[in-house]
Amino acid sequence: MPIRTSRRSFLKVGGLAAGAMAAPAFLRKAWAQQAFTVRVPGGYGDIWDTAFFKPFEAATGIKATGVVSKDFPFNEFKISVETGAYRWSMAAGVTKELYFRLREADLMDPIDLNSPDIAARSAENVMPDWLPYGLYCFTMAYRETSFPKGLDSYRDMWNVAEFPGRRSLRKRSVDAIEMTARGIGIPAEDIYATLEAPGGWEKVFAGLDEIRSSIAVWWESDPQMDQLIGSGDLDIFPISSHRAQKLKNDGAPVSISYTDGYFTTQGWAIPKGSPQGDVAREFIKFAAQPNLEAEFMKSTLMGPLHPKAFDHLDADFARTLPTYPENLAKMREQDSQFWLKHGEAANIRFDEWILRG
Repeated sequence: MPIRTSRRSFLKVGGLAAGAMAAPAFLRKAWAQQAFTVRVPGGYGDIWDTAFFKPFEAATGIKATGVVSKDFPFNEFKISVETGAYRWSMAAGVTKELYFRLREADLMDPIDLNSPDIAARSAENVMPDWLPYGLYCFTMAYRETSFPKGLDSYRDMWNVAEFPGRRSLRKRSVDAIEMTARGIGIPAEDIYATLEAPGGWEKVFAGLDEIRSSIAVWWESDPQMDQLIGSGDLDIFPISSHRAQKLKNDGAPVSISYTDGYFTTQGWAIPKGSPQGDVAREFIKFAAQPNLEAEFMKSTLMGPLHPKAFDHLDADFARTLPTYPENLAKMREQDSQFWLKHGEAANIRFDEWILRG
């Protein structure tokens, strides 16, 4: 059954491109299309509905439905494009690393950049076929009751003599190597050049050797860390800032240091040839509004990328987010293209290192 709506309902929310949304040809095509579905990563609950899907339906009459899928859905994009059998119309949660892989394989449709809410963003956060909506980062977090004077950075984690305690590291090569490089004192801006220089990988793995005996837990999932941190079984635990902040908000004695943290972004993308591509492009422009992005951050605790999103957030809450200027200034962006080039070899070497015990 076609969805019935009026021209006025399409235009009643600011930020939509009036010409595109009101065009009769577009409306006829939109109504004829099948259900509009959005791939979403798991673990976010109903925030997609609250922040984006229900407002979009209220404004346009088009119902968006989230479809949960695996964290790195490259093959789902590839199979959809190659077979023409699309499991979903578009995708959320497309990380920068995934974006570069999809771009290289020519698996995305272009988005529509003709929006003031897209133009307001920094150039590095606007791609012709990908629009990031949130930033997340890995930071040095620790138990306040164990270190009442505080810790500053990963270097403190490697300083076992001065800061004794139960430590954890993520059992994933990219994160373990990023953290180790910082922990042994390689300046964040020099990490990738150091790794590519002669002896670079050996230097970082020697740093892993140095900390191995002090690692109480090699963690693999966020729920595992929530339990360990909540129970007080860990003292120092590099983790994503939004997980640490949630624990802190829930009453755990957790502090976060953004010094030498590293971040990446995730955003919207459309599989090449998606039969709902026109609706997806309008949805992305709609979702780029700062008030909607701010609403999403209230639950996810990631960092908004629209410069005006903070206008829609409580000032004290805004200071806890990674894109708050004071926090963001202490971090650097992870080089996703570096890890696309070197990630497989790093995985093999790290897995062998883990098995050696």
